[in-house]
Amino acid sequence: MTLSIRARLTIWYCSIVVVVLGTGVAVGFFVQSKLALQRLDDDLARSMATLEGVMRTEFGEGLSLEASAKEASIEVVVPDRTMVLTRVDGTVLQLWGLPLERRAVPALATIPLNTTLTLSAGEQRILTRRVEHTGHSYLAAVMEPLAPLRAQHLEMVRGMVLGVAVGLVVAAVGGWVIGRQTLSPLTRMADQARRVNARDPKERLSAPPVNDELGRLAASFNELLDRLAAAMNFQRQFMADASHELRTPVSVVRTATQITLAKDIRSSDEYRESLEIIGEQATRLSRLVDAMFLLSRAEAHGIPLRQEFLNLDDLLAESVRAVRVLADQRGVRVETGGDEELGITGDDALLRQMVGNLLDNAIRHADAGGRVAATLERSGDQVRLRIMNDGPGIDRADYGRVFDRFARCGASNGAGLGLPIARWIAEAHRGTLTLESSQPGRTMFVATLPLDPDGETASPPAESRGTDAERQAAVG
Repeated sequence: MTLSIRARLTIWYCSIVVVVLGTGVAVGFFVQSKLALQRLDDDLARSMATLEGVMRTEFGEGLSLEASAKEASIEVVVPDRTMVLTRVDGTVLQLWGLPLERRAVPALATIPLNTTLTLSAGEQRILTRRVEHTGHSYLAAVMEPLAPLRAQHLEMVRGMVLGVAVGLVVAAVGGWVIGRQTLSPLTRMADQARRVNARDPKERLSAPPVNDELGRLAASFNELLDRLAAAMNFQRQFMADASHELRTPVSVVRTATQITLAKDIRSSDEYRESLEIIGEQATRLSRLVDAMFLLSRAEAHGIPLRQEFLNLDDLLAESVRAVRVLADQRGVRVETGGDEELGITGDDALLRQMVGNLLDNAIRHADAGGRVAATLERSGDQVRLRIMNDGPGIDRADYGRVFDRFARCGASNGAGLGLPIARWIAEAHRGTLTLESSQPGRTMFVATLPLDPDGETASPPAESRGTDAERQAAVG
C-alpha cells in the first residue's frame, strides 16, 4: 500500500520529533545523574569536613582517640547518613547514624575515596579518608543510601517519557493538520488537472496567491498547458491549412477525371490535356506532401544532418542554374556576386534546398521581366547570403507571419512552405534566416551561416549521418 504524501510527511515529522526528544531525554538524564551524584559527593565531603573539625577540636583538648571518637559521635548528628570511625587496622571506634552491618566496616580501608558500594541494605555512596593528626591515626567514612536518588531519577524518567509521548501525539496531530493545510492546494490542483482535456484545453490550475513552491508549480504547469494548447491550436491550424492546400489539386484531378470520363469517346488531344492537368496537380501534391513530411520530421528531430565541407559560392551558382528555367519563364534576370571561396560545414542537400527555396520565392515575387540578386559576403566568422527581388514588396502587417506555414503574402501561388523550410535549414546549421527589409521595388532576405574555421571536411559520427534511404525520404 502506498502512503499519501501527507501520511509520509507526518511519519517523517514524528520520527524526527521522537529522535530529538529521545536525544534530549537521554542527554538530560545523563547530565542530571552526574549532577545529582556530584551534589551528593559534595554533601558527603561537607559532612566529612565537619567530622574532621570535631576530631581536631577533641584532640586539642587532650582527649584520646577513643574519647574523641565518642564525643564526635555525639556532636555530629546525621540521621540520613552513616558515619564510621575506625583505627587504621579496621577496629571500629564509633558507628552512628543509619544502621550498617559491621562486617562491611573492615572493607572501608581498601575502597577508593569516592565510590558506590552495594550492601545488603542497598547501594551506598561512600566517602573515606585516612587522617593523621597530633600523633593520632584513624579512618573516617561517611555514607548515604542511593535509593532516594534512584527514586528521583526514576520519577524524572517517567516524567520525561510521559512528556515525549504527549509531545509525539501533539506532533502527529499537528503534522497531520499542517500537512493537510499545506497540501490541500495540491489536491485541488490535481482535481483541476483531471478536468483538462483535448476538447477543452482552456482549463487552468488556480495557483495559490503566494510565491512558494506550490505557487511556482501551478504557474509552471499553467505555462506548460499554455504551450500545449498553443501546440494543439497550431496543429489544428496546420491540419486545416494542409487540408485546404490538398483539397484544391485533389478537386482539380477529380474534376478533370470526371469531365474526361463523362463522354465515352474522346480525342487523343483531349486525353492528353486531361492527363497533363492531372500530372501537374500530382506534381503539386507530391511537392506539398514532401514539404509537409520534411517539416514534420524536422520538428521531431528525425532528419540527420550530413556534415561535410562545402563552398557556398559554388553551391549558390549551381542553385541559380537550377532555377534558371523558372526565371526565364517570367523573364526575370538572376544575378550573383560578392565574396568567393567561402567554406562552410553543413548538409549539401539541405543547404541546396534552402538556397533553392529562397531563389524560387524571390523569382515568383519579382516583377515580370525584373531582377533577382544573390550576393555573398563574409562578416567575421560568418557568411551572409542576401537575396533581393524587385517585386511589389510585403505589407508590414505580414512581416510577422512571412515564415509561418501556409502563409501567403501578396499574389503568391505557392503552398507557403518554402520559407519555413528554409528557416529551419538555416537554424539546423546554427544560423538564421530573416526578412531584412521589404518595400515596393526591393525585398531582402538574409541567411546567416557560420564559416568553417579550418576550411577542411568535417566528418560527423556515423550515427548522425543517416542512411541514404533516410536522407532521400527526408529531403524529398
